[in-house]
Order: sequence, then structure tokens, then C-alpha cells
Amino acid sequence: MKLEKHEKASLLTSIFFIGAISGYIYEVIFYFLTENRLDNAGLLIGPWLPIYGTGALLIYLLGSKLKDKPPILFGAIILITGILEYLVGLFYYHVFHLRLWDYRHLFLNINGFVCFRSVITFAIGGMLLMYGIIPLLKKINQNKGYYKILYNIQTILVILFIIDLFFSNYLHHLPYLY
Repeated sequence: MKLEKHEKASLLTSIFFIGAISGYIYEVIFYFLTENRLDNAGLLIGPWLPIYGTGALLIYLLGSKLKDKPPILFGAIILITGILEYLVGLFYYHVFHLRLWDYRHLFLNINGFVCFRSVITFAIGGMLLMYGIIPLLKKINQNKGYYKILYNIQTILVILFIIDLFFSNYLHHLPYLY
């Protein structure tokens, strides 16, 4: 199904925020269940983790051509999310001397920045994204009534996200924004 430019922009924005917000929810629930701690996941104030949003976008953009080959798509998602997680972890560690996550004690980890459990979890989430969420978003985008509602929600989310980036940086929750 061919999307108009505005529909594609809307789809990409939706994918980013669904990934970022669901990633936040996943992290909060995961650490509550495994470590009995309930705190704000990530470096931002708001309920979103941009690495998950970025991962969701990469899964869609790089994996769409593999949608008719689920096993290959699953493997591709493992690679996409594993590389993203490794590079972001390595970047924060070397540039800001921060270890945002530490998988050194987990099975099949690489320098503690990526592990088997994380990429398998991301691959399962990526499959849900590709076969469940994205088809639904495409249908919503093509319905004029729903599209207007979605556009308004996206506008609010983008504004709140930009404000969050500014204030999180200002309040020193982020080492640097630039």
C-alpha cells in the first residue's frame, strides 16, 4: 500500500513514539518485577526512551522488505537492535563515562552493552511492531477522521518531547544535548 508524504511522516512519527513509550513501559515493569524497584527509566523526564523509538524506526525502515520472510526478519531485527544498543551503550560509556545498562553478568553479552536476552526481547517486540502495530497504523492513517485525531496527538507528543529534551538537559539529567 503506497502512502502519501503526510501519511508516511505520520506513520514514522507514530512508530517512534509507540516504540519510545512502550520501551519505557517495558523497562519500568521489567525492573519492578526483577529488582523490585520503581523509578523513572532513562535520562529524560517524560515516559519515553528514544533508543526504543529509534530502534522501532530502524526495524520498520530496514525490515519492511523482509516482511514476507518472518524468520529472516526476526534475525534482521536481532542485528538491527543489537547494533543500535551496542553503539549507543559504547557511545555513552566512552563519551560521557556513563554505563546506561550493564549486561556483563548476562548470557552471551558483548562488553556488557548487548546480550542475548535483550536482542531476543527486542526481536519479539519488533515482530509485534511489524505484523500488528504498523498495519493498524497504516489503516488509521488512511481514515481521514482518525488521521486528524492522530495528527493532533502526534503534535502534542512532539512538543512535549522537545520540551522534555530541553528541560532534561537543563536539569542535568542528560550529560550534554549537543
